Amino acid sequence: MSAVMGERRLYVAWRDPQTRRISPVGLLIQRGSESGTVFTFGYLKLAETLERFRPLPGFPDLHRRYDEPVLFPLFANRVMPRERPDFAEYIERLNLNVEADPFEVLARSAGARATDRIEVFPAPERDERGRVSCLFFARGIRHLDGAAEAVDQLHRGDVLRLVDDAANEVNPRALLLNAESSVSVGYAPDYLVDHIHELRQLNGADPEVVVEHVNGREAAPHLRLLCRLEAPWPSGYQAFSGPQFESIVALEIDPLGLVAG
Repeated sequence: MSAVMGERRLYVAWRDPQTRRISPVGLLIQRGSESGTVFTFGYLKLAETLERFRPLPGFPDLHRRYDEPVLFPLFANRVMPRERPDFAEYIERLNLNVEADPFEVLARSAGARATDRIEVFPAPERDERGRVSCLFFARGIRHLDGAAEAVDQLHRGDVLRLVDDAANEVNPRALLLNAESSVSVGYAPDYLVDHIHELRQLNGADPEVVVEHVNGREAAPHLRLLCRLEAPWPSGYQAFSGPQFESIVALEIDPLGLVAG
């Protein structure tokens, strides 16, 4: 029996059409072994509690685990084909190498489409220095006065300050990203907000957010500003370990019967 050679995970989130709140509803796992690659999908317990949520296309049963040797169509269709003439330009905007595989492209781009309410995101990871490190694109640029212009003035390495937006009607825990000029240039993604608040509490200080990559106005607003979040990894801490991230069915065993992780 071959050993698991690698595993990557993406959480799947759904935006409520009425409240606009974004909630994690599923988990997509890619596992590689000597015998090949297997993709696994299963729903999270939170999906059962969301009033307006309906099963995703291709995954009709909330209480079933799905395994396939290729990336499921729902996610594969969210990755730009390499044959497209603008593929290299798109990859550059994501700040990736043209050799990046579809799963990596999906993770960086969030797989968002204007035609539905689904996106994906990776869990924050602990790097070789023992620190939290994750990349994300700033959200809400087009909804903030002066943000588009302020993004034009940013450069790689610029520090952004996290500012509470308690008056936010969609999420009172929302966090603005402010430039040195104090102009808001976007929001931290909803899926990271609780994680950032946890790091604040456990470390007694805000995580550091710096500009990683800036795209011009020809890019879609949600791909204009790539940021990196870093902080000390608190002792004993596990990211995305709350009950909202628990799966309905067991996903920790790979299809060959090997314990994952």
